[in-house]
Amino acid sequence: MNETRVTVHGNVVSDPVERLGRSGHVFTTFRIATTPFRRTADGKFVDLDTSFYSVIVFNALAANVAASLHKGQPVVVEGNLSIKQYLGTDGQQRTSAEIDADHVGHDLSWGRAAFERVSRAAALGHDRTADPDVRDAVAKMAGDGRPANVDENGVVLDGSDEVDAAGEGPDSPPASLLGDPETDDYDVEQVPA
Repeated sequence: MNETRVTVHGNVVSDPVERLGRSGHVFTTFRIATTPFRRTADGKFVDLDTSFYSVIVFNALAANVAASLHKGQPVVVEGNLSIKQYLGTDGQQRTSAEIDADHVGHDLSWGRAAFERVSRAAALGHDRTADPDVRDAVAKMAGDGRPANVDENGVVLDGSDEVDAAGEGPDSPPASLLGDPETDDYDVEQVPA
């Protein structure tokens, strides 16, 4: 493929905006600016012209960028460079450099950042742990990761220690000795009419 790959170090100049595309995929756009500098013959550094780039990212990267980047932060962006022509609001033909980014991150040569691993599903909002039923089930679990009705030996507690409506309590024979009416063989007595 004849793509122009670029890596640009710069600063975010517009807060990322997350959108939903027509196909239902998430994408995020933002702009970055980079100002190269050069050393002159007398040893001084001078800034050259500032270049601006529009950046577009898709899917999980888009969601993570929208949650992580803010205006003014230093970033490193890597992706495919393309030049777009468009008609400005004043009717003049304009040119814009756009990077379809594969990788975006904070430029740590200028500061510190904290990293939090997030699954793609969580980044895109498809995380099952966000489901209220799943949260309720997790909340019902004991602190050691087992359901509240299971003891530390893995035995399911069915509440048989309590006295039921028939007056049977903890001294009644266990249900395992009474048999299972659905699976055990039994005789049907004929009642004379």
